[in-house]
This record gives sequence, C-alpha cells and structure tokens, in this order.
Amino acid sequence: MSVDLKHIDDYLMYLKLERGLSDNSIVSYRNDIEEFLHLNIKSSLFKISNKHITAFVDNLSNAERKPATIARKISSLKQFYNFLVETYPVKIAKNPFHSISAPKILRYHPSYLSAFEVEQIINSIDLTAKNGLRNRTIIEVLYGCGLRISELINLTESEIEFEAGFIKITGKGNKQRLVPLGDCAKTAIENYIEFKESQKYKEKTNALIINRFGGKISRVGLWKIIRSIIALAQVTKDVTPHTFRHSFATHLLEGGADLRIVQEMLGHADISTTQIYTTIDRDYIIAEHKKYHPRELARSTDKGTAT
Repeated sequence: MSVDLKHIDDYLMYLKLERGLSDNSIVSYRNDIEEFLHLNIKSSLFKISNKHITAFVDNLSNAERKPATIARKISSLKQFYNFLVETYPVKIAKNPFHSISAPKILRYHPSYLSAFEVEQIINSIDLTAKNGLRNRTIIEVLYGCGLRISELINLTESEIEFEAGFIKITGKGNKQRLVPLGDCAKTAIENYIEFKESQKYKEKTNALIINRFGGKISRVGLWKIIRSIIALAQVTKDVTPHTFRHSFATHLLEGGADLRIVQEMLGHADISTTQIYTTIDRDYIIAEHKKYHPRELARSTDKGTAT
C-alpha cells in the first residue's frame, strides 16, 4: 500500500499546485480516497473492478450515508482515477468509475436560466446606449464569474488580473478566492473601463461598476438595472441578480465540471451547498426540449396549421 499512498500524495499535490484547491477540499479528497481504499485494503489502486465499487457504494448505503454524501464520494473518486489514467496510462488504461452513476439527489434546485435565455438577455442590451457597456458588463460578470451581488458591487478594477485571467473576490466572512475571468466577461470589462476613462464624472471610486455620477453603485441601483434589462429582453421568468449565479453553477455542472471546482469558484464553505445544483428539474428539461428541438418545433407547427 505504500506505493498506492505515494500516488495519492501525488494527486493531492496536483490539486494544491495545479488546481489551487483549498486545504479543506484537499483533506476531503484524501478522506474519500482513503475510505475507499480501506474497504479494499487487499487491492491495488490499479486493480479496481466494478465489484469493489459496488461493495463500496453498498457499504455507504448500509451505513445510511446520505445520497448527497455518496454522490460526492463517487465524484471524488472519479476525478482521482481520471488523474491516474492520464498520469499512469501504462498501469491503468480506463477509469473504473467512468460508468458509475451517483444516486439521485432529491433536493431543491434554484431557479436558473437556460443558455438560450442568457444569450437573449445579453443580446438585448444596446451597446450604443449611454449605459450599454456598463449593463453588458454587469450581466457578463454575474453569469460568467458566478458572483454574488455584493461581490460585484465591491469589485474594484485593481482586483481584476487581465493577463492571468482571474479576478480576486472577497466573499462571505472576508474569505478571498480567485475566480476565472472568461473571454466574454474580460472583453466586456475592458470596453467598459475604456468608456469610463473617456467620461467626466462628479464622483470618483475604484469600484468597477459605477452609477451615473461616477460613484459606487448601490444594491438597490443594481437591482433596478437588472430588472430593466430583463424587461427589455422579454424574459418571463422571475430573474434576480442571484439567478445568474445559479445559472453559472448549473451550466458548469451540466457540462461536466468537477463539483469541488465549482464549489471553489462559488466560494461555498460546505460542498453540500454546491450540491443543490446537481439536481435538474425533469419537467424543465422536457419543456426546454419541446421548446427548442427542431423536430418538436416542426411538430407544433404542423399541429397549428392542421385543419
């Protein structure tokens, strides 16, 4: 097992240095991996079969561990074995957890926008209007970086690392984290800063988002701006600034992002908070399919023209 422990240490170092995970997340990864290995103490890391995995999941279920906990452990082990396959392809050619599905988590799922609706909102913003570039930046950063409304209000230009592709965020409890800055959000911010520099404001602040006088925007002011944007976009859902954060998390996880990485980006202290995004409303999925799939659209058109 000493060789196996070395591989675990290599993985944990990779999480720390390459992926920048917090110490708490790394400890959680270690615990999940070691719990799995403890049950399969006689097996090597590289000789794991479905039998071992089934026994592990059954053991967790028999111990009455919550579905959310089991799902998290499966996610941890799946990511760990992805690392082993990429790093030691001669020793292990396939991830044994690849086809393992996590138990369904029946939890409240926050309201979120579809990718189509987000594009609809962004495209509805008139960039030639006086506040167009500012409004575009608000939506791009809320959705592209998953920020809380207070985090966006307090974000300063000096906290944006354009070359590195990150923004520094001070979240709840004054905890700091780095959040990736995507190209769309980056471009929106750059254009907005260039516009601000060309203006003469009565007030001065180092905040990124400012009001019409040049001062730091208020929470109420930001809410009003977003409500006006949603109204112009003709999106009928009840959208708040937090809806974009929910959409950010949901779309990342739907696309296959690691749960713990999303936890880090959102600044959640407890991964169970992030797990609320892992359950998707089945009725919503069906409705979206009928609304946008070409065959479904053609069928509804045929029904409308039938006599």
